[in-house]
Amino acid sequence: MDFERYQGQVTGLVSYRRLAVVLPDPYDVSVRVAKRLLRYQRAIRLTRLQQATYRQAMRLSDEHGPCCCRCWRWHVFEGQARYLIARGNYRAHQIARIWDLEDGCGGEHT
Repeated sequence: MDFERYQGQVTGLVSYRRLAVVLPDPYDVSVRVAKRLLRYQRAIRLTRLQQATYRQAMRLSDEHGPCCCRCWRWHVFEGQARYLIARGNYRAHQIARIWDLEDGCGGEHT
């Protein structure tokens, strides 16, 4: 883990603390929160315009998606994005910013 990057992530995530669907620590994903976000991933259907927002967020994010690979984190944070887009009217750059702050792959930021 790049500790300086981690500190920056945690500091950046503070501004989202009012959102229960955004993690305060990218390396501490509770089973309860993960299951809730996975339910959103399965249940929330995006409109065509919302889907375009999601695709744009993928292009804007450092990992070009919710995670660097299609692991469990990808699906969890896809659910998070669906919720934020559909229920919170979040824009692509906001989703990409959150994903970048929640990046839990552990290496240097590229």
